[in-house]
Amino acid sequence: MFVEIADVRDNEVELKIREEDISVLYILQHELLEQKSIDFAGVIQKHPLTKEYQLRVATKRKDPMEVIQDASTSAQEYSKELFSMVKSAIKK
Repeated sequence: MFVEIADVRDNEVELKIREEDISVLYILQHELLEQKSIDFAGVIQKHPLTKEYQLRVATKRKDPMEVIQDASTSAQEYSKELFSMVKSAIKK
């Protein structure tokens, strides 16, 4: 995954992301939208044939990069929990 900061404002950040599956970004978006400090979190794909995406996050008061990091950690924990549940269900 390649991430580049495209634009930064007071409570808003826009990231360009390449070489990643959009489903990972949708999970991150979902985790971001669960937080009360988020005004907006959106992901768009630049073109259907490329793996270039744009993630924009706007917060009420918090630093958007901190919020993205917290959401990433939360998504990672959820993924580990899901993997564990699937693994135990397969063993049965």
